[in-house]
Amino acid sequence: MSTATGFDVVRADPDRAALEIAHRALQSSIPLDEMLKTRCYELILKLLARRHMQRRTRVDVKKLQANDHD
Repeated sequence: MSTATGFDVVRADPDRAALEIAHRALQSSIPLDEMLKTRCYELILKLLARRHMQRRTRVDVKKLQANDHD
């Protein structure tokens, strides 16, 4: 995918833990591996997993340990 600036944007593939959390959030009876084989389910899972990964990186453990809240 190209942007207006001409750079190629490559989305990072979510890790297995993020995929499992996204699968749990969907509350689906279909196993995770089966969902990843189907293109439409794969897109939804990866979208939710990437969102989870962004939220996961926002937590600053040192700030939590120091009880320093902005």
